[in-house]
Amino acid sequence: MTRPTTEIEKNVMTYLNDLRDSGVTNMFGASPYVVDEFGLNNKEARNLLVLWMENFNEEGNYENVKIR
Repeated sequence: MTRPTTEIEKNVMTYLNDLRDSGVTNMFGASPYVVDEFGLNNKEARNLLVLWMENFNEEGNYENVKIR
């Protein structure tokens, strides 16, 4: 099952795709980058990172995400 992605989720997941492509960090350690870029707290950033990992695709198509 899927659900529509929120705007912040789309923005963060696009950012994470770009971060991954840059090779700046191992993606398991990417949540501090999300905190800094979007002003989220650590828990929110980790949750969005997990969501991205569960829905990752090279094309960056994040209109819908899998429901956990």
